[in-house]
Order: sequence, then C-alpha cells, then structure tokens
Amino acid sequence: VAVDRELDGDLMLADIGQGMPFRAGMFDGAISISAVQWLCYADSSHHKPAKRLYKLFMTLFACLSRGSRAVLQFYPENDAQVELIISQAMRAGFTGGLVVDYPNSTKAKKIYLVLLTGGTSQLPKGLDEDEGSQTQALFQR
Repeated sequence: VAVDRELDGDLMLADIGQGMPFRAGMFDGAISISAVQWLCYADSSHHKPAKRLYKLFMTLFACLSRGSRAVLQFYPENDAQVELIISQAMRAGFTGGLVVDYPNSTKAKKIYLVLLTGGTSQLPKGLDEDEGSQTQALFQR
C-alpha cells in the first residue's frame, strides 16, 4: 500500500515472526499496534507460535538500546495467549509488565505489553473510570 501511494522514506515488508533485521542497539524504542497477537496462531505447518514469538522478542531486545522500552498493544483471545506472549518476552531478556486501559469495559479495554531492556523504570498507569482500581501487572526475570 505504501509503495502504491508513493510514500517517501525507507519501507520494509517483513514477517515479524522471522525476527527484526536491524543492527544491535539501533533503536531507542518501539511501538506495535495489534500485531503481536497474530504470532499466537500457526498459519502453516512450519509455524510454531512459541518459536516465532521468541524470535521476535530476541531480535527486538537486541536492536533496542539498553534502558529503552517497547510498547506492544494487543488483543489476546484468552489468558493462555497472554501467558505465551509474556513468557517468550521474559525468556528473551525483557522485564516489564501489562498495562490495561479500561479493564472493566468490553469495548474500550486495551492491553499493552510494556517491555523494558534494563534499568529501573516504573510502568505507566492504565486509564480507568474508577481511579482506585489496579490496571497494571509487573513481571520480572
């Protein structure tokens, strides 16, 4: 689509399940919207969700500079997908956690995986109509 629209800049078409093809420490941060959950499915016989997620997170960790973060917004189908995504991110070396906006809403709920590459950093607070509720979950290696 970008090529058809003749957009300026460098473009790349790639499968994130095959990893990020960038040099080490190249980026200070990364953002993903509604992409990572698709790696939880085996679209062909050679696709293994856990391996594809690990490859993504391992190469993402490598191409981020130390002390940076990646924020991946996703829509899991179930708790098993959340656990699979988090476990592969931790295995690759990330720390961080989940931040949930509007956890009690069926339409406005958004889940963010906030990944940290080192250092000590606070997770952001999730948005909620009720200020007193907890909207984040921390995980550490």
